[in-house]
Amino acid sequence: MTQNIETHLAQIQLNSITVVDLTARFLPGMVKAGHDLVINIASTAAFQPTPSMAVYGATKAFVLSFTEALWQETREAGVRVLTVCPGPTETEFFARSGEQFMSEARQTPKQVVDAALSAVSKSTPTVVSGARNSLLACCYRFMPRRVMLKVTQRMMRPAAVH
Repeated sequence: MTQNIETHLAQIQLNSITVVDLTARFLPGMVKAGHDLVINIASTAAFQPTPSMAVYGATKAFVLSFTEALWQETREAGVRVLTVCPGPTETEFFARSGEQFMSEARQTPKQVVDAALSAVSKSTPTVVSGARNSLLACCYRFMPRRVMLKVTQRMMRPAAVH
């Protein structure tokens, strides 16, 4: 945990607490109306611990678990709920964080949006955008934890370190 505690707490506030707060404010009206759509953005970081980005990965795992539970809770109410799990995406996130990992495998925001819109019509709680990201998310389920941590740590290093 290389960042200061204020940065970590702000990340928890934004990525987890705000998601719960907004959901609590809007979901009851959606359920009452018997229709609508909730899309929460997690990350492929939700599927495994993320060395060097521990708090970020933990918050995204929270979003994934929370949103999948909502998917089940609201199925009969007519509200569709979807978790979108993009992998590394060309956004300001990387510019702000200074992270350089996986620069060759990043998606465009349009690719992520296209995957999300495609998944909206399906009865699925989660979509992982991109074939490579889907494969990795699936593989992590079957890897021993120690192996997963080593693989993930290697992937999280800047390209020059590999």
